Amino acid sequence: MKLKMNISRKFWALSLVTLSCTVFLQAQVPTKEFKEHTLDATMYAQYLTNKDIPTEITEQVATALSYYPELMDVKVEFRFRKSKTPFSSKPTFFSMFKKKENRTYVVTISTEAEEKNKPILFLNLPYNAQIGVMGRELGQITTYTTKNTSQLLGNIFKMLNDDYADEVNFNNDLICIDHGLGYQLFDWSSYVQGALDLPERRGSTDMFFTQIEPTAYEPSMNPQLIENYIEATDMYKNLPKE
Repeated sequence: MKLKMNISRKFWALSLVTLSCTVFLQAQVPTKEFKEHTLDATMYAQYLTNKDIPTEITEQVATALSYYPELMDVKVEFRFRKSKTPFSSKPTFFSMFKKKENRTYVVTISTEAEEKNKPILFLNLPYNAQIGVMGRELGQITTYTTKNTSQLLGNIFKMLNDDYADEVNFNNDLICIDHGLGYQLFDWSSYVQGALDLPERRGSTDMFFTQIEPTAYEPSMNPQLIENYIEATDMYKNLPKE
């Protein structure tokens, strides 16, 4: 049975405000849907500095990176590899002991899954959803960039606790929405729910739209909750019609 955790709203609110100070200065305007093969390589080149990206996903990753200007000079390697989890992001082992500005981070995209989960492998996702899940992983990296070595090492052990891992995933969703990729995250969540034929699920406990202090988290936000946050976030209001 999962341990229940009481998380302070103030902590998450402060975290999001801190991230927003950087994001709103340079971040892109939210876009409901990105189309394949429409990327302006020249415009996005600045976001690819210190990035190692497989050719077949350069467009998706570059688009997601453009919503994270604070990661412009951060070293990140994106790789395909057999893994137990569909996606994961973390600093390389040795870089955890380096200064924050000298670290390298790795985003691992699994190439294999159990038969029932194959529809949600990255290359099987719709294009817009691919950008959304990359935005989610980049949200995790922004959190890592604020931690010192002891905090990073502590995080490794904390992630063994399911409740803490769910809390982290919830926060990654919030960061992704706050950076302007809420529509893409919505498409990813909706696709996963439909592809796996999941019943309408509760998703992460909503800690901003209720007066009840959250005690537990689900692995990710459900589509309805993502939509609620989008509607409540100023940067998504009064967008020009596409």
